[in-house]
Amino acid sequence: MNEPEQTATLKIGETTKIRPQPLLIDDEPPIRNAYLTVLNGTFVGRTYRLVNGRLMLGRAPDCDVVLDDDGVSRRHALFVVDSDGKVTLEDLGSTNGSLVNGVARTLVELHGGERLCFGSDTLFKFEFRDSIEERYATHLYESATQDHLTGVYNERFLRDQLRVEFAWHKRHQRPLAVIFLDVDRFKYINDRYGHLSGDRILRKIAERCQQLARAEDVFARYGGEEFVCLLRDTPLGEAADLAERMRAFVATQQFQFGDAANPQATNVTISAGVAEIRRGLELPEQLLALADERLYLAKKLGRNRVVSTSD
Repeated sequence: MNEPEQTATLKIGETTKIRPQPLLIDDEPPIRNAYLTVLNGTFVGRTYRLVNGRLMLGRAPDCDVVLDDDGVSRRHALFVVDSDGKVTLEDLGSTNGSLVNGVARTLVELHGGERLCFGSDTLFKFEFRDSIEERYATHLYESATQDHLTGVYNERFLRDQLRVEFAWHKRHQRPLAVIFLDVDRFKYINDRYGHLSGDRILRKIAERCQQLARAEDVFARYGGEEFVCLLRDTPLGEAADLAERMRAFVATQQFQFGDAANPQATNVTISAGVAEIRRGLELPEQLLALADERLYLAKKLGRNRVVSTSD
C-alpha cells in the first residue's frame, strides 16, 4: 500500500509535497570508551579518556593524569585497558590508598558509574561513553572554562590553574610568573565606537597575545578588558620580555572595524604589570594581586608600558 503524501506550508498560498522518509536505525551498537570525569578537586568537569594500554595517575609531572593533591602519591595508581575494553585499577602502594565507592582496593576491575577517590579530595566518576556523549561532555567543560567572547580561558580556569602552578612551585622551587594586562581607555573606545567594535578589539588582542605566549602558558580573560598570562618555570625578566612583546604588538596595530560603507579604525594600547613568586607570597591570590598592583603603577605612569618592579 502506498504511503499518503504529506504537505508542508512554505508561505501563505504555496505548498510543496513531501514524501515520508524511513527512519534509519544503525544495527551496530556504538563504540563505547572508558572515561574518568573529575567530580571534586581541581578542574571539576574535566574528562580523561582511558585508551588501550596503561595509564598512570599521580602527582609526578610525567604521569598521564597529574593530580595537584598533597594526599596523592607521586605514582599513585595504574589503569590498564585490555583489548576487550575491560579496565582494571591497580593501587601502586600509595600512602593513602585508592578508594572505589568508598572502599580501599589494591586491584579491581572497574564498572560504569563507580566513584574513585584519590588523596584528600580528588574524586572521579568512571563511566563508558560513545562519541556523541563524549562530544557533549567536552562541550560542557569548554563552556565552563572558556571565555565566550574571545575563546581564551576564563577566570574560573585561570584560578584553578594558578592553584596548580603555585603548588608545583612549592614542591619544585622553580620560577612562576604572572602578567596582568589591561586595555587602556577602553571605556572611551566603547563609548565612541560602540560595544561591538570594542568586542572585536578584545578578540584581536586576545588572539595575538595568546599566539605570542608558549603552548604551555595559560592566557585567560580575567574580566572586562583585563587579561592574565600565567607562565610556569619563567623568571621575572623573561615574563617582562613577553609582556613587552604583547604591548608592542598592540601599540603598532591599527584596529579596523565597521563595514564597507562606514569603515573605521583606531589605535589601541595596553598596560601590563608583571610579578614573580617570591618569599612572603604564601597564597596564589597574592601573586595575582602583586601583578595587579604593578599594572596600576603602569597606568599611573602614563599607560602603554610594562612595569615589573614595585619601585
